[in-house]
Amino acid sequence: MNKRKLKGFVLPTVYVMVIGILFISISFIGSALQSKVKYDDNLSVNALEDDVTPVIKNEEETNTTDKKIVKPFTSTAVSISKSYYDMQDDEKTQQNSLVYYENTYLQNSGVLYSSKEAFDILSVYDGTVTNISEDEILGNVVEITHNPNLKTIYYSLGEILVKKDDVINSGTIIGKSGSNLLDEEQDNCLLFEVYYNGNTIDPEDFYNMNINDLQ
Repeated sequence: MNKRKLKGFVLPTVYVMVIGILFISISFIGSALQSKVKYDDNLSVNALEDDVTPVIKNEEETNTTDKKIVKPFTSTAVSISKSYYDMQDDEKTQQNSLVYYENTYLQNSGVLYSSKEAFDILSVYDGTVTNISEDEILGNVVEITHNPNLKTIYYSLGEILVKKDDVINSGTIIGKSGSNLLDEEQDNCLLFEVYYNGNTIDPEDFYNMNINDLQ
C-alpha cells in the first residue's frame, strides 16, 4: 500500500489556523471577564488629590516676612534732645551730643528723646526683660535682651508695665515716658541705648539695620 504524504503547505496552514483559534478564544474569554468587573468611578487621580497633602508648599506659604526693628515710641510729638555721641562726627555734632550734668560734660551713649506730652515706650524687637532697676539720675530702667549679643536699655520711664523675665514682642508697650536729671526742662523723656557685643550703637542707625546681621 502506498503511503500518502501531506503536501508541504498543509502543515504550516494547520499551525496558523490552530494559533488563530487559540488567540480568538483567549480574546473572547478576556472580554467576558472584563465585562463582569465593575470599576468604582471614585478611583481616579482627582479623587486621590483631595486626600493628598502636597510635599512642596507654595512659595507664598514658605516665605515669611522678617520682622523689622521698630522705634521705641510711636508718638509724632517726640523729638531728639541729645543725639548719640560718635567719635567720627564733626566737632559741632559732637558738642550737641554731650550731656551736661553737675558741671561735667558726658558723652551720650544713646539718644535722649523728649516730648511735651506723655508717650508710650515700646520694645524695639522681640526679647526677654532681663533687668528692671532705678537710677538716681536716669530714673526707672528696663533692660531687654534680644539675643546673646544684643540688648537694649530704656531709661527714664515714669511707669513700668512689664516685669523681669517677661517674654515680649516687637512693639510691646513696656512703660510710659518719665523724667531724668539730664533734661530737667522736660517731664517726658526716654534715654535709649543699644548694645551689640558689649559696644553701643547709634539707635538712629539701629532702626534701619537687619536683625539677622545682629545675631
